[in-house]
Amino acid sequence: HISNSDILSPLLIDNMEVGAKMLVTHIAQNDVVLIQVDSDCDGFTSAATLINYLNRRFPGFVQNHIFYRIHTGKQHGITEDTISEAYRLGAKLIICPDASSNDFEQHKMLKEDGIDVLVIDHHEADKVSENAVIINNQLCNYPTKSLSGVGMVYKFCSYLDSLMGIDDADDYLDLVALGLVGDMMDLRDFETRHLVVRGIDNIRNPF
Repeated sequence: HISNSDILSPLLIDNMEVGAKMLVTHIAQNDVVLIQVDSDCDGFTSAATLINYLNRRFPGFVQNHIFYRIHTGKQHGITEDTISEAYRLGAKLIICPDASSNDFEQHKMLKEDGIDVLVIDHHEADKVSENAVIINNQLCNYPTKSLSGVGMVYKFCSYLDSLMGIDDADDYLDLVALGLVGDMMDLRDFETRHLVVRGIDNIRNPF
């Protein structure tokens, strides 16, 4: 008997407001943004949801200032190649959906070089990085621990919706459902199950 009432407020997740402010600031400044795509189902759907969501509202910015790279193998998070690409592009922000909570050294180095890092993730980490904005349901008191990377991206986009007075995030719930199932999340959690059911009932995005 799940319902929309099982969807919790994004503001229950630590750093949601800080992360949104960081992204909006870089958009306003027309900064170059690099998105590092994690090379599995959850990683692909996380990046696709974020990029397509932003493209709907900020098409000029996304098509001219957002770039993405995909790992060639099963690497995770910010690698040397990620950093090299960021320097080559002159990026001022790196976004890591579904990865990078543990990349403490990389966060520190990038911050010292004037590059912000926004992590939207669900993996366990020893601590919360001091040199990046970490939005992670495992590292705060958010009740739904079974949201994967794309689930966390959905919460982030939902919060952006609330700031802009729109309702765009739900149009990507099919991608959210795909990523949650692909990452084998626990569907006994009401919120996770409801997102999957709604996504399967609303297939609209091409692969």
